Amino acid sequence: MKWQYLSDEIPQSFDEVKTLLAKNRNITNLENFFFLKHPSELALEACGLNVAELQTAHDRLAEAKKTGETVVIFGDYDADGITASAIVWLALKEYGIVAKPFIPLRDKHGYGLSVGALEEVIETHNPSLIVTVDNGIVAHEAADFLVAQNIDLILTDHHQPEELLPTATAVVHSTQLCGASVGWMLIRDLVKTEFANSLLDLAGIATIADQVPLFHANRSFARYGIEALRTTQRRGIISLLKAAGSLQAEVDSTTVGFVLAPRINAMGRLAHGMDALRLLCSNNPQQVAELTEVLTSTNSERQELTRELYDLAIQQAKEQEDQHMLVISSDQFHEGIIGLLAGRLVEKFSKPAIVLAVSEHTAKASVRSVPGVHITNYLRNFKDRMTSLGGHPMAAGFGVELIKLEKLITDIQTAALTEISKEMLEATLTIEFQIPAELVSLDLVDVLDSFAPFGSGNDYPVFAIHEVKLLTAKTMGKDGSHLLLTVQLHEDAPALKVIGWRQAFRVPKLEVGKSYTLVGVIEKNVWKNRASLQMVIMGVSESTTTD
Repeated sequence: MKWQYLSDEIPQSFDEVKTLLAKNRNITNLENFFFLKHPSELALEACGLNVAELQTAHDRLAEAKKTGETVVIFGDYDADGITASAIVWLALKEYGIVAKPFIPLRDKHGYGLSVGALEEVIETHNPSLIVTVDNGIVAHEAADFLVAQNIDLILTDHHQPEELLPTATAVVHSTQLCGASVGWMLIRDLVKTEFANSLLDLAGIATIADQVPLFHANRSFARYGIEALRTTQRRGIISLLKAAGSLQAEVDSTTVGFVLAPRINAMGRLAHGMDALRLLCSNNPQQVAELTEVLTSTNSERQELTRELYDLAIQQAKEQEDQHMLVISSDQFHEGIIGLLAGRLVEKFSKPAIVLAVSEHTAKASVRSVPGVHITNYLRNFKDRMTSLGGHPMAAGFGVELIKLEKLITDIQTAALTEISKEMLEATLTIEFQIPAELVSLDLVDVLDSFAPFGSGNDYPVFAIHEVKLLTAKTMGKDGSHLLLTVQLHEDAPALKVIGWRQAFRVPKLEVGKSYTLVGVIEKNVWKNRASLQMVIMGVSESTTTD
C-alpha cells in the first residue's frame, strides 16, 4: 500500500500540529470551524432545504393536528432511519398529532416506501397522511398508489433524487444532511426549542452512523449531538452504553460509530428495527432492560454471521483480480449482512464492491464504492434491468430478477474496466505528516480532540512515527485476527500499547528489538476512569513511504 503524506512539514509544538491539521483540511476560517452554529440557528437554505416545501409540510401537519387525523411516520431499518423515525414520532406527539411509526421489515417489505408495505400500513392504521423519513425520494409507484388511495404524502429524505420527483404534498429533501437531520429540521419550528434540542442526541447518532461529510451543518449536528448524548436522559441510550461498558460522559464519534450505531443497525439487519425504535423512545425500565439485551445479543449474532460470510466473499473476490469492480453473489449471503461485506471488501481490495444476496427468483444487492466513483450514478446506466435502485455517491442498493443477473454482472464489470481507471483503485493510506515521538502524549490527544467530531470528510488524524522500537508482538481476539504490540517511541519513553485491527498477519514479519515506522491514530483509552495513551495502526514498515 502506498503512503501519501499531506504535508512534508514536521511540527515541533502542539500549536504547529494544530496549524498543519487546519491547513491539511483547507480550513481557512478557524473561528467558524471551532465555534459552530447550533442546529437551532442554522438557516434552512444553508442546509439545502426548500423553504416553501417545508412551509407546505408545516401547513399540512397543522391541518392534521386541527382535525385529529392519524399520521403514520414511514421510516427505514438502519440507524439513520430508526433515529429519524424516533425524532419525528416524538416531536409530532409533542406537537399534538396522533402519530404511529412504521419500520419496514427488510426481508418482507424491502427497502423504502413500497406498495406492499403501504397496504399493510393502511390496513393497520388507516392514516390520512404519511410522512416518510430517510426514504421515498425515488418511490414513484408508491406515491402514485397513495394518490389513488386519497392519502397525502410528505416526503423527507436525503438520498439522491431522480430528475422527476414523486407526487407528494411536500418534498422536504437535502442531500447535504442525513435523514434524521432532515427530519429534525422538519420538526424544529413545530415544537418548543427545548424539546427540539432534546432530540439532538438522536440526530447526532444518525449523522455519524450514516457517514455524511462532517462539515458545515453536519458538523454542527454531530458536535451538538454528541454533547446531547453525554447528558441525555434517554433510558435506552444510557442502557446501551452501560451494557457495552462505555462511559456516557466520554461519548464521542467512535462510541457512536462502534457502540451505538452497530447495535441499532443490527436490528434492521437481522430482526426488526421497531424494537430499536421502541428502545430509543421507551421510559419503561423493564422494557428498556429487555430490549437492551435483544439489541446486544442481535449485534453479537451479526458479528458472528459477518465473520462466517466474509470468508466466503473473500474466496470469490480473489478470483476477480483483473476486475475493476467486484461482484460477489451467493444464496448463503444474508440480506442484512451484505452491506457490511461490501464495505469490508472495499477496505481490503480498494475496489468498488457489489454483494448480492440471491433468492429463488430475485437478488438484492448492497454496493460500496471508493473515492472518485459516484456509484449510484454509475449504476443508473443499468437501471432499466433493475427492479429498484437508490443510494448515495459512496453507497447504493438495488434489486434484480435472477434471470437478468448474469448478464447484468457481465455488463457492469465490463463497463468498469474502461470507466474506472487503475489509478482510481490504487490503495493509498493518507497520512497527515510525521509526528515527532516527543509530542506523542495525552496532551497531543487534547489538541486533536479540538478538531472533533471526526467522521466522513473529517477523519481522525493519521500520523507516521519513525524509528519506533518493537518490544513485543502477538495476536489477540477470539479468532486471533487482531494485532497487539508494545513499542517504545524513544529512549526515555514508557512502553506504548499498539493495536492493529484485523492485522494479525503482520506478526511473523515483525522482529522484536527492531525499529519500524508506525502509521495510525493516537488516542486516549479510558478504562475504569483511568486514561492511558494508545495507538491504533493501519501500517507498519521499515520504509517511510510504503507498507
